Amino acid sequence: MNQNLMFFEAEAVAAEAAKCEAQRAAEQHERDAKAAAKVLLQAAREKIKAEKQAKTEDWRRRTAQARTYKAPDEHAMCGIRWYCRSQKDRDTGCYWHNCHKCGQKLIYTSDRNAKPQECNP
Repeated sequence: MNQNLMFFEAEAVAAEAAKCEAQRAAEQHERDAKAAAKVLLQAAREKIKAEKQAKTEDWRRRTAQARTYKAPDEHAMCGIRWYCRSQKDRDTGCYWHNCHKCGQKLIYTSDRNAKPQECNP
């Protein structure tokens, strides 16, 4: 700064410097506010994405449970006839209890190597 300024010139220069400093501070504040807004927006996006992923995983888990609940897991064989039942069938009681050909009670098992029953028509 020039030391040979009159007092009114020095006041004008100081006012101009203060104005520039205030403008710089305002610009810095605006940049900081934008950066903070970006951080908050990113956090909100991540939260929404995590919630969506949790809902998707929950939905997949529920559909997989429903699929395994309805899938046959036990079988019975009478002669050459195969009968099967699932957990849902056992809960509702809606499955073949007797062979439809010979009428004997079916023995259900989950063992794949079980011997078949003899069908006596």
